Amino acid sequence: MNRGKAITVLLLGFGVALAWASCRQPADPAASRDARPPELAHFGPYDAGMNLREAYESLPRGGGERIGLRLIVPNMEAWSARWRLLEQARETLDISYFIVREDFFGAAFLGHLLAKARQGVRIRLLLDAQGSSMAGLSPRGNDWLDALANTGNVAIKLYRPLANRYLEALFTLNPVAAVASEHDKIVVVDGRRGMIGGRNISAEYFAHPSDMKDAFEDTDLILTGRSIADALTQAFESQYDSAGARKLPAERVDLADFADELTLAYRTMDAWIKGRPLDEFVQAATERKLAWPDEMKRYARLRGTYAAREPPDTVAETRILDSRTRLEARGDVIGEGLARLVQSASREILVQSPYLVLSEGAVATLEAAGRRGVRITIITNSPISSDNALSQAFFLEQWPELLARVPGLRIFVAGRPRNIHSKVAVFDDEVALVGTYNLDPVSMAVNSEIMAAVWSRAFARLAAAHPREQIAEGPPGLYEYRIERTASGQPVRGKDGRPVVAFGPKDHTSPSDWRKVQAYWAMLRAAEKLPGLAPLF
Repeated sequence: MNRGKAITVLLLGFGVALAWASCRQPADPAASRDARPPELAHFGPYDAGMNLREAYESLPRGGGERIGLRLIVPNMEAWSARWRLLEQARETLDISYFIVREDFFGAAFLGHLLAKARQGVRIRLLLDAQGSSMAGLSPRGNDWLDALANTGNVAIKLYRPLANRYLEALFTLNPVAAVASEHDKIVVVDGRRGMIGGRNISAEYFAHPSDMKDAFEDTDLILTGRSIADALTQAFESQYDSAGARKLPAERVDLADFADELTLAYRTMDAWIKGRPLDEFVQAATERKLAWPDEMKRYARLRGTYAAREPPDTVAETRILDSRTRLEARGDVIGEGLARLVQSASREILVQSPYLVLSEGAVATLEAAGRRGVRITIITNSPISSDNALSQAFFLEQWPELLARVPGLRIFVAGRPRNIHSKVAVFDDEVALVGTYNLDPVSMAVNSEIMAAVWSRAFARLAAAHPREQIAEGPPGLYEYRIERTASGQPVRGKDGRPVVAFGPKDHTSPSDWRKVQAYWAMLRAAEKLPGLAPLF
């Protein structure tokens, strides 16, 4: 690990710990209603006795009653869906992403934007400086962005440039300032149609798992309707027009023009996914010593996928929940909405989240639901599949206690290298949430996040279908973590007071993966014993 990455991981660790300490929402979201921060002002009144429909009615009303919805799970379908959205743009495009990589997908995506800008489409692009290396750290990435900006039709902003956030963390002694990011993934086309979801722009989000064994598994949502597009635009502008967003400075000296390179990436990808001849483009890329022809060979199953028929839309009532970036404890709009729905669910809660690190308030809310007889199922990552060893260390510390405290809770984890990156929640097969929000302190208390809350039995069943198929498949796709219990179902605890594990990560993880997580786990266990730090961990 290089020095810069080590510093970032250290700051992230302390940032996560401070975020965790700051996001301890009360078990009853109505308890602090009279003193709630302005971010929660658009919520309606809520009482613990409300049913699920009444809880949904109390959510902010941004959205509409008849929204066209298309759920997208397969990776290749998700890439074609983005390509179509960009093709459909005639007037405007508003786009925000946490990560845009400098691979073939990133170059093709930016090349497509360049083509639309040359057609007269006005584009606003927001990239997070921490997630996207081209937003400040990469010479080639900066040149790609310069090529877009030089068209005159693309306004680019970088969210919280790294130098700014690290200096702020240093001078304010607040590590959260080094972590707080723009985590939304939003596309809005012509003020009529939009997309949100967990995917960034990078190969691992769109490759078929047979072509890339550690390809991510994710979920996106296309939303159609002016009212919902307006709500997405408001969420976009809340970050784009914020003080943390800095305009990309104009290139003073144009040493190299990378517009041709981006155009080549766009035309090559367009031919690749539409099944057209590639010889001309492969030759041009080879002459430029670009790696794209080799990348295409690795993702062979993407070839010709654009022609696949799109599934029909589901029409349903939809509301947008938008949590903005926070450097200090403020209202978590999505967390508030989730707490209300959990408290009002009567039968079943199903959740997919890449990370599972819960505050005491969130645990208490789930515990109360479990005691009412609500069945709760959570699907998340294991040391085999996770892209974040630090979050796994927190998870290892917490999951046995979650099972001990929350009646009816079941926890399933990925048993293959594929990272579960979906952020989906379904309540009583009536309400489904899809978007970017993770069940961890960074989403709960720091980053900007966005979720669509949909009231529709048909859509809720669609959202729950893939997670339920995974559970039915069983190992090695998913493993269920369990603790020892007495004959009456009570948790068995060891001499240290911790629940005794019946089946956990060590039972299905390789020694090398286990050692990585153990290093962070040991750090957390040691921190618990340090004066003043125990409450953070």
